[in-house]
Amino acid sequence: MPASPPEPCDAADAVGGDPARSALPSHHPVVRLRRLAQDRPHDVAYRFVSGRSGTVDEPLTWTYAELDRRVRAVAAGLRARYAPGSRAALVCPQGPQYVTAFLACLYAGVVAVPLCEAGSVWDADRLSSVLPSADVAVVLTDGAGEEDVRRLLAADPRLTGCEVLRTDAVPDGGTDDGLPLDLAPDMVAYLQFTSGSTSAPRGVRITHGNVARAVAQVRTAFRVDRSSVAVSWLPLYHDLGLMLGVLGPVGLGVPCVLMGPADFIRSPLTYLGAISRWRGTITSGPCFNLDLCVDRVKGTALDGLDLSSLAVLGNGGEQVRASSLRRFTEHFARCGFRPEAHTPSYGLAEATLIVTCTPLGEAPHVLVCDRGALVSGRAVDAEAGTGTEAGTEAGVGADAGTAPEHAVELVSCGVPVDQRVLVTDRAGRTLPDRSIGEIWTCGGNVSPGYAGDPGTGVFHGRPADADGTDGTDGAWLRTGDLGFFADGRLYVTGRVKDVVIINGRNHWPADLEATAGNAAPAFRQNRIAAFRTDVADRERLVMVAEVDPRAARREETSASAAEQAVRGALLARHGVELHELVPVRAGSLPMTSSGKLRRGACRAEYEASCLVRFDALADRPDPAPDRA
Repeated sequence: MPASPPEPCDAADAVGGDPARSALPSHHPVVRLRRLAQDRPHDVAYRFVSGRSGTVDEPLTWTYAELDRRVRAVAAGLRARYAPGSRAALVCPQGPQYVTAFLACLYAGVVAVPLCEAGSVWDADRLSSVLPSADVAVVLTDGAGEEDVRRLLAADPRLTGCEVLRTDAVPDGGTDDGLPLDLAPDMVAYLQFTSGSTSAPRGVRITHGNVARAVAQVRTAFRVDRSSVAVSWLPLYHDLGLMLGVLGPVGLGVPCVLMGPADFIRSPLTYLGAISRWRGTITSGPCFNLDLCVDRVKGTALDGLDLSSLAVLGNGGEQVRASSLRRFTEHFARCGFRPEAHTPSYGLAEATLIVTCTPLGEAPHVLVCDRGALVSGRAVDAEAGTGTEAGTEAGVGADAGTAPEHAVELVSCGVPVDQRVLVTDRAGRTLPDRSIGEIWTCGGNVSPGYAGDPGTGVFHGRPADADGTDGTDGAWLRTGDLGFFADGRLYVTGRVKDVVIINGRNHWPADLEATAGNAAPAFRQNRIAAFRTDVADRERLVMVAEVDPRAARREETSASAAEQAVRGALLARHGVELHELVPVRAGSLPMTSSGKLRRGACRAEYEASCLVRFDALADRPDPAPDRA
């Protein structure tokens, strides 16, 4: 994909038309929203679809003029109380007030800290772990979230000094003509807390310059224009949700249809219906998104859906599975969905989201690689297995095949988008194609570091052969992710910290987990955690799996039979012996805010004997030998 530099800002596009306020380019959300409110005041900015806001056919609609008016009102309230650089936590339900609160912080020069709402025990636990370290002066919420927020703050002595501001209670009057403030590219715009999949959540400092570059990358990767329409259910406290639901649409001047995660879980048809009704062109989510749509939207519900407008069905946040892409393609082909709309990508909070992306109009590339060679750090042909050839390529269309037993399908996450990306060995030396190593990236989207860390914090110098002569003289981000390049495309294989090492051999946990899920359908797909533990000074493989009660009833099998099936499959496909499989109740596994498995937390709970077995299959007899 050709690189395109950030769009320059001229006097006409500067905030308020004042050349003195031209430090940020025209696609920065603060600059663009002011311009949109002046030039396209009656165009629709948002359609809110949720249990609180409206239906697919009759959503709550805000124009750019209405959005700007509300944002300026709340920003004026913030500016009257807090100095620029103060921090404000966003703790409210997804919808109009969340969007307003975030943009108001940008307008006022206050550092936004987007977080989840406080309604559930899980949410309250996460907020209690994050809020004290965020050092916030005020919590922004609305009428629906205020009671939960005040209860949370009162229960924690570390948070009693935080004020609470209801954004929906701020009147429209009293807006400040001095807003938005003059903003410099190196000023921090918001703290994006990481998901915490391998460590405690950390606040990534995202500058206004990072925001501008990231929005430009979205424009490049997805070819956004005036005909584009974003549709999202992803949480706005997550990096992908924030970019797809706020920064991208506002910065690029395209309407967004926004709903909440809970509404999507309750009714995937509502999400697909929003794409169909409002001719959505860009949406995204993890493989879980695809699988839930296939599993829950069937029969006559498909008749009224038209997904032909989708140009980008992004996929990221967890391992991209070729099987999920195929299922979705086959299931929704009758609704006009095209396989080339699948757009796997790779990104992370520290890079303000996008690192690589599948080029538009190009079906995802899938390599069928030899499993044994991957364990040794090479991606080679599943048939030849000689260590000299690239993996064979499979498709994601409805008629595509599947990988043989000894093979692993790896989906490409595309090509770098306006940045430099390398794969290196442990010494930081760039590896050749199809050699697995750590992914590094460098560009204007890369954050200066974590909150509270001196200097660059997360960044560890530069790769050994990146000498700056190619223009990459900025900070390099050492991602902690493993992958390889093949023909210019990046393939991500897992996290450095998650690799399971048994008897000196590396095993990718996602691969082990997929094998277990296929061997025993009574366990929930994508809710199986594989990790290594030491038993009597020996390395052992342990798996914790959530039981799917409905699947368990359909399978009519026992816990021992399911475990034996998993043992046999792991031994046959990976040559690794399972020490123990612990079945647990659905919803028991530790997960991140974005739905990733927290394998380290699973291991800690296992080693502390905190896991509660859920033997829902224990009282079922083993099936007769000749039973299907």
